[in-house]
Amino acid sequence: MRNRTFAAMLATAFILAAGPLAPAFAQSIFGINFLGEHQFSGSARYRALGLSSYAVIDTACAVSANPAAMADISRLTFSLVEVLSVSNVRSGAATAYESRFQLPSVMLGVPVRRGLVFGFGYQTAFTGKGDFSFEHPIENPATAYEVYRHRSGLFNVPLTLAWRPVSWARVAGAYRLERGSIEDGYRTEYRRDYYASTESKRVRSFSGSSWSGSALVNVYPRLSLGLGWNGGVAYEGDETFSYSRAEFDSVAAWQFEIPSSWEAGAAFGITGRWWVSAHYWRRSAPETRGFEQLAGSIGEERLVALGVENRGGAAGSFFMRIPLRLGFYENRWHLEYPAGHLVKSRFVTFGTGFKLPGGPGAIDLSFEIGQIGSIGNNGVDERVFRMSVGLSASETWSRRRTER
Repeated sequence: MRNRTFAAMLATAFILAAGPLAPAFAQSIFGINFLGEHQFSGSARYRALGLSSYAVIDTACAVSANPAAMADISRLTFSLVEVLSVSNVRSGAATAYESRFQLPSVMLGVPVRRGLVFGFGYQTAFTGKGDFSFEHPIENPATAYEVYRHRSGLFNVPLTLAWRPVSWARVAGAYRLERGSIEDGYRTEYRRDYYASTESKRVRSFSGSSWSGSALVNVYPRLSLGLGWNGGVAYEGDETFSYSRAEFDSVAAWQFEIPSSWEAGAAFGITGRWWVSAHYWRRSAPETRGFEQLAGSIGEERLVALGVENRGGAAGSFFMRIPLRLGFYENRWHLEYPAGHLVKSRFVTFGTGFKLPGGPGAIDLSFEIGQIGSIGNNGVDERVFRMSVGLSASETWSRRRTER
């Protein structure tokens, strides 16, 4: 976007409205580097149902919104979820186009014995990228243009143990190791060669860990309930500043914490094929230590999601056999921009899935269309289209006889 000139107001809003890493799946320009935003991890089926299937029992996928659902996995299962996002950012007459392709989230579910499953893998919480430039006069006839470059990433390694003590109840506990980094760079260049360019860079590295627990219960054959608690994350941060003149370089270290959250969900079968699901998630406002520019601009975050699924059947036309999914969710962000003005994202979702030919497993597709923020309330909005692809494959884990 080097050749695209942003209005100074727009670029400044994007840069200053946030502190470190951005929200994960949202990956929005609003929270370009604010770590306090939450990742709603789950399968492509979960996303097609509008993030609502927290209480849906899924025996085919190891990347589950509710880790307790893994207790029903009876085969060695490998699952992968990839998310692609493109968006159109508007503020007044200025427009920018963004595309983001993040590393996939992968999980391996290993049955230890019947009803007891160990899971581990890698989940991408956020991969951010932004390049903005704008011109402004310095003095006399000199004109400079500044280039802002942002790169960020946050990932976690979940270690999960899911257990089904009785046929109607499942519980799970997970320990997550989190690592992340942010790089913000500013470069000032002049159109005349006799002016020297200047550059500054801030690199922040984060590490932390957290615990979570969840439950999934069949109240009736066609009614299941889910409940979960996610512990807070205490982050250790290291910060390095580097400049064109090395004598100004410095380092710093500090700590901050993301508070715990809780969530609940329900899934109800109207018939054997038609199901309705709902999900509610909430977390209190995080602290702003290390991000003083966000003081007074951070509130609680919450998610409300609804979904409908036709699970398909074995007979009929092609569209009668495949599952059809539809959902809607509203996410109220931690970030208030400007202060006191809530940032909300609203998305309509839909998708389907197919069984893998020649063996157990599935390919799931989901599509999301929505908007984050509004020009009337926030002075800027982002219209987003996301596509997710999920792959799950499983294999019976048993000893093979040695052939002679």
